[in-house]
Parts: sequence; structure tokens; C-alpha cells
Amino acid sequence: MISGIALLVAVTAATFVLISLAPGDTAQVLAGQAGADEEYLALIRERLQLDRPLPYQIGSYLKAAAQGDLGYSLVQGRPVRDAILARLPASLLLAGTALALAAVLGLALGVVAGARRGGAVDAGISVVSLLAYSLPVFWLGQLLIALFAVRLHWLPAGGMRSAEDPGGVVGVLRHLVLPAGTLALLLVALIVRVTRTSMIEAMGHEYVTVARAKGLSEPAVVLRHALRNALRPIVTVLTGYLGLVLTGAVLVETVFVWPGLGRLLYDAVLARDTPILAGLVLLSASLVVTANILADVLYRLLDPRTRF
Repeated sequence: MISGIALLVAVTAATFVLISLAPGDTAQVLAGQAGADEEYLALIRERLQLDRPLPYQIGSYLKAAAQGDLGYSLVQGRPVRDAILARLPASLLLAGTALALAAVLGLALGVVAGARRGGAVDAGISVVSLLAYSLPVFWLGQLLIALFAVRLHWLPAGGMRSAEDPGGVVGVLRHLVLPAGTLALLLVALIVRVTRTSMIEAMGHEYVTVARAKGLSEPAVVLRHALRNALRPIVTVLTGYLGLVLTGAVLVETVFVWPGLGRLLYDAVLARDTPILAGLVLLSASLVVTANILADVLYRLLDPRTRF
């Protein structure tokens, strides 16, 4: 718990330092004009405490954040908490769908490749996963848009809802296919490689030989014995991406104009909206800490020996 709090404090402080070192002037950006009056700029800096020393800004923000106050957006003019909560459902939908698809497909393909090491199936899955992992996400997203939206007209090119059916579930699902598929494809490639390596290691242990000597079928040996013992690194990958997918899918949400936290982060960087940036980084760090705690709990369920 103490290490998690220390991590949140360090991440928040690093966010303020990086923003202060970035080129440009926040007051100039908020003024909206290149030749703004210097007195007006000084008034903006004073009102937003931008003229105060950086340690004071960091301490003031951390004190308010500890009380649940993340401040106000410099650009949107509303509480950061409201801005994040307004975008959170879209990111949860995208991240949850992508993680679910990646977990199912990645585990299935990784188990098959690991159980059939050295065969044609293993080689094919390994090559495809390596290729998918090497593709730039923005290029892959644009390629899918050009194929399925522009050429075939099967799916919408971007956004979350259509003007014809703004509240329809089917419309949201159609808009979800391309961004979730793009994000899931990259995660699938990583999960396949981790699962394959773990399965190869697990299949070489003595308990697999004993299970086969007892006359168990190969699927039972693979799923009941090898896979259970190979799940720990896979759990690490999945839980590690819980916090990163929500705010880390910046390129995917930008390419597909998806109204989530990634898009909010992208807009905040361009506008130098420090409270929004700090709030999103704090949220992401909190999710990473929570994911690590969840991973520890799952480790104990999968392997009781870790309790000691």
C-alpha cells in the first residue's frame, strides 16, 4: 500500500515536471492568440497559479487530489473528474472488448502452438503473431478503415455513434468492431507469444509425463495440468494491461475518433491542459497499482505455494 501511494505521488510529480519542461506557454495557449497582452498573460498565470514555483504546484495538487478534488480543466472549464467520467464508459467498452477478445484468442492460439511445438501449426501461429506485433497501430488502423469502411462499406470509419441512430446498440457495436479489433490484434500477438513460451516450459515438467503415464488424454494433459501451471506469466500480461489499455490506446482512439480517455489525453497534450493530464496519469497509475494487487491475488489462487 505504501509503495503504491509513493508510486502515485512520483507519477504525479513527474507529470508536472515534464509539462513544465515542454516547449510552449500554457497561458499563451489559453489566451488563444500569438500576440496576447503581457498583462493578460500574467493574469492567467496568477489565476491558475502558474507563476508559483513547481514544488508548490505539485504539493497543492497532491493535497487537493487526496481530498478527491482533481481540479478544473483549463480548456473545458469543468471539473476534471466530470471530464474523465464522461469519457470513461467509452474507454471501458473499447478496452474491455479488446482485452476479452485478446484473452480468448491469445490463450487458444498460444496453447495450440505450445502443445504442438516445432510443427507447421506452431510455425504458422508464431509467424503471424510476430507480424501482428510488429505492425504500427496507426498504420494498421488506417489500413482497416481503407478496406472495411472506404472500399467495402461494411463498417463505419470512426466515431462511436451514427447520426441516423445515435442511441442504438447495434450502431455502437458496428462502430466498435474496427477500433476494438485493432487494439485486440496487438494484444493477441503478445499473449500468444507469452502463452506459447509458458506452455513449452510447462509441457517439459515431470507432472505432464506422469499424467500421460496415467492414461489421460492429450487435451486433459494440456488443459488440466500444463495450462494451469503456465497461467502465471499470462496473468501478469493481462493485469499489466488493465491500466495501460484505458489511457494507453491514444493512437487507436485518435485514428478512429473514439471518444474515450485516450482521445481526451491526446487533446489535453495539445492544449497543455495540466489538470486533465495529471488526472489521467493519476488514474492510469492507480489502475496499474490495482492490477498488480489483483495479480498477486490471482497468483495465490493459481499456486498456493506463493502464500509462503
